[in-house]
Amino acid sequence: MTALLILASLYLLAALALILVIDRSVGILFPVSGKEAGATARPPHSDIAKQSPASR
Repeated sequence: MTALLILASLYLLAALALILVIDRSVGILFPVSGKEAGATARPPHSDIAKQSPASR
């Protein structure tokens, strides 16, 4: 019975760690901080919006 409780607690800790890792990559509960967000921000695609179909 004790071994079952230990396995259950290890399973819950592993599930919590996996949830936190996935959430950090997606950013739903814990969004990235401002310092980290600047490194992952993409520049706007203004050159795509400027092109018209006639210019191609």
